[in-house]
Amino acid sequence: MPPTTVPTDRVHRRVCHALFDALEEGNVAAIDALYAPDMTMWFNVTNQVISRADSLAAIDKGKALHRRRNYDDRQIHTFDDGFMAQYTCEVVAHDGAKVPLTACLVAEVHDGLITRLWEYLDSTHYTRPRAPREGSPS
Repeated sequence: MPPTTVPTDRVHRRVCHALFDALEEGNVAAIDALYAPDMTMWFNVTNQVISRADSLAAIDKGKALHRRRNYDDRQIHTFDDGFMAQYTCEVVAHDGAKVPLTACLVAEVHDGLITRLWEYLDSTHYTRPRAPREGSPS
């Protein structure tokens, strides 16, 4: 007898691709539909947790800052209550400058909605070189 529900793996992959596709399109309404009402997101660069409303506002604000974003090389791994996606993101500024980012997103998913996100960007893009210490080789 065939299963009566869609396997969790397919549901979580569908949610993951829908999220990244909506991010590429700048479709905040589609992202809003993927988020649970009490969704939160932690970001390694700031080490802060933000609310659903703050996440959606940041995505909306980001649309004006860049010409486009491409989420490529998506490697998706699913588990019972979510997914992990490793990807590259090429951000193209309005002046044509390209900024490549390497990232990992971990999501908790319940009933087809994202309840928690943890985003890890390669932080070497966000750190400043340290000045040499006195007496150390430069």
